[in-house]
Amino acid sequence: MSVDTRTQSSATTGVSVPKAGSVGPGGGDDQRPGGPLSRLTVRGLGAAVPQALAPAVLAVLLIVFAVLSPSFLTADNLLGVLNQNALLLVAAVAMTVVVRAGGIDLSIGVAIDLAALTASALLADDYVAWVAIVGGLVVGLLVGAVNAFLIVVLRIRPFLATLSVWFIGGGVQQVATDGGSPIYLSRSSVPDEFAWLGAGTVLGVAAPIVVAVLVLIIVWAALERSRWGRVLTAAGEQPTATRISGRLAGTSMATAFIFAAGIAAIAGLILASRSQGFVANSGQLYVLDSIGAVFIGTTLSRTGRPNLFGTLVGVLIFALLTNGMNLIGLSFYWQGLARGVVLILILLLGVLLARDRVRKPLT
Repeated sequence: MSVDTRTQSSATTGVSVPKAGSVGPGGGDDQRPGGPLSRLTVRGLGAAVPQALAPAVLAVLLIVFAVLSPSFLTADNLLGVLNQNALLLVAAVAMTVVVRAGGIDLSIGVAIDLAALTASALLADDYVAWVAIVGGLVVGLLVGAVNAFLIVVLRIRPFLATLSVWFIGGGVQQVATDGGSPIYLSRSSVPDEFAWLGAGTVLGVAAPIVVAVLVLIIVWAALERSRWGRVLTAAGEQPTATRISGRLAGTSMATAFIFAAGIAAIAGLILASRSQGFVANSGQLYVLDSIGAVFIGTTLSRTGRPNLFGTLVGVLIFALLTNGMNLIGLSFYWQGLARGVVLILILLLGVLLARDRVRKPLT
């Protein structure tokens, strides 16, 4: 009687011995075309495609502008790009915190402006540097506290609440400066400690870059390595479940807006130091780009979660796109159009690829 060595069954136990090369106890993975391992590999590659969109766009920009402009990839130009966009990075970090909590903050520019206004006014009145810095931070935190009160206590939607604060903040600037008159500081009236924020260096690296990187690292640690960050993330993604489980989603939202406004105030201090004064509504220039950078960054996450690495990629895309277009001589009017087109393409392709992956799983 011959025995089939490929599969052998026991009449008493009903246990089957799998074929050689199949998945089973002591056996290897099935690596045949269309087998479990190959399907897993293809599915994993398909899942990674939407996450690679933003880095791919960044790489394309580097290659295209490096070909079109020989000075694009020089160290001086790249450091200049980082220095010019350090403020945008700080503002985008602040926006990431709020969006991570499930909100949106249109008043980030108000916190930037009022911090710059406060610091410049104090320096103009001959206060020392630390008083101007603390004053700017306190006013920025106050903007966040107003947002938190409107959203958490009065239960106004974040978009409408921060839009209202945006309008109010613009009016405050107009009233405080007699209709928007700028504040100009002479070099002698700016202490060296304050001037360092905008024009200093650390080992040859511009101070705004150093400050922006430090802010990025500290906020990353707070979001990713602390209990506060975990609760904040849970409250943003599942507010009802977070509330039921005993974690205060409202408190998390309130702290997110206050923390974000404090971060934005740091950008305001850098802005006042760099420009040696204050110009009304100059911080508003960073609001829309920071929102765009954050949502570009969400494409790097499988779940669409705002994350600081993705935000950094989004800021770099906007920064390098603007710089490259300047180097090749394209008009300023084309830059806004280009940023909008790139933003739409990244977000749209990310959504389409993710939807296709869900509807038609790769096998």
